[in-house]
Parts: sequence; structure tokens; C-alpha cells
Amino acid sequence: MERVAWWVRRHRFDGNPLRRRTDRLESAGMLVALLLVLLSVWPAVAAGRQAYASGAQPAGRARATATLLTDVPVVDLSFGVVVAGESATARWTTPAGERRTGPVRAPVLAKAGTPVPIWLGPDGWPAPAPPRPAELRASSVVTGILVWIVAAVLVSTAFAGFGWLLDQRRHRAWDAAWAAHADARRAP
Repeated sequence: MERVAWWVRRHRFDGNPLRRRTDRLESAGMLVALLLVLLSVWPAVAAGRQAYASGAQPAGRARATATLLTDVPVVDLSFGVVVAGESATARWTTPAGERRTGPVRAPVLAKAGTPVPIWLGPDGWPAPAPPRPAELRASSVVTGILVWIVAAVLVSTAFAGFGWLLDQRRHRAWDAAWAAHADARRAP
């Protein structure tokens, strides 16, 4: 807590005659940086909402039912391990009324004739299922947090650069003051 109090005392605006112009500029820069980080919450929320909206409305996806034409294959691996495949040949009808045949993901060990729910893309071919609501919410929250973190890092980096420039200016002022002091001591 002492550290916070020291930091507040160091950067507050007051009428201290010993406070240099660079100190006041640093305090103003700190205030601007803090405001920018707080204001970056709005774009972060907007990015999260946009991520949610774009994931909630899959472009042209439609639900359909495919009928398996073949059994899901069983693959016999070495050492007696038997593994079932994940896809089989199926037939489905697109929303436009076309009949298509191709590979679809199917339950393990499903037999020919089994109806399988699938998602179709705009082209009428199988597409990945849209994200579940929990996945969509998590993705949008992560997107918003990442946007805010990036904004905070950019503002912090800019403020650190500004502080470095002010430090260089302070060092030049100190060097000039010491040189003037040394010249004054050498003068008779």
C-alpha cells in the first residue's frame, strides 16, 4: 500500500515548485495512458460482440439428414487393436433439392441405412457444425480480453517510450547543470 501512496504522490498535480516541467509532462502522460486503457474497454467489448455475432450466424449452413450407404469401416491395427473409422459414404438432399453422395462423419460402428444428422455449407456439401453456445460465449469473451490486452500493451509501450524521452531530457538538463556548476567553480 505504501508503494501505491508513493506513486500517487509522485504523479499528482500540485503546485510544488520543485516539480520540473518533465515531471508534470510525465504525470499528464500517465493520466492520458490511464484514460486510453480505460477507453479501450469499449473496442474490446465491440470486438467480443462482433465475434459472437459472426459465430452465431454461420454463413449459409443448413441442417440435413444423410442416410449411410455403407457401414462405418473397422480398421484392424497391429497387436490386435481394432479401431472404428469416423466416416462413411452417405446420401443426402440439399436445401435446393439436389441429391448428393459423399463421405460424412458418422457414429462409430454405424450400419448402412442409419440416418445421420449433418450440417451443409452453402455449396451443399458437409460442413463443420456451428459452435455451441458455450463455445461461442467463451470465444467472444477471449476475443474481447485479447483486444483489451493488446490495447493496454500498446499504450504501456507508448508511455514507456515517452518516459524514456523524458528521462533523456532530464539527463541532458542534469549534465548542463553540472557543467554550469563546474564552470562557475573554475571562474576566478
